[in-house]
Amino acid sequence: MNPDKELLWKQYALYVDLYKFYLDITVKINLLYYGITGAILSFYFTHSSAPLVQWSLGLPIAMSVVLSGIFFYGANLMTILRADMFNIRDQISLSTAPDLGILTIALRAFGGLMVVVAVFLAVFIITENRPSQLPKPTITSVTSTEVPLTHQ
Repeated sequence: MNPDKELLWKQYALYVDLYKFYLDITVKINLLYYGITGAILSFYFTHSSAPLVQWSLGLPIAMSVVLSGIFFYGANLMTILRADMFNIRDQISLSTAPDLGILTIALRAFGGLMVVVAVFLAVFIITENRPSQLPKPTITSVTSTEVPLTHQ
């Protein structure tokens, strides 16, 4: 086999493995993110009367912003990897190659969902009336008078 073709085969195999790794790590990061966000939201709603508890939502907001930025950046870089992979496919005379579009779509979708979560949580912090901030209800006593029922 031609040394150049052998190098191209190795690079092609590396790109396929890299694609699988990226897809796997994307799903795992999402699972971790939603696990942490769910746990913090559970804590928030069970301790909503505690002082400063609304700031516990800061971590999911920060994670949302950072991870969505990474996902959008990665989605943009996938076009370069896809073009290079299809170029190698043509040089080694393969009829097909893995389409990296799935990973691009996944990265954009997950990034978009994280932006939505960040916006929702930020709006929630700003507009939330926590039970400790609501006015306490006053109880008034009501006297009842009996009114006889009459049949007419």
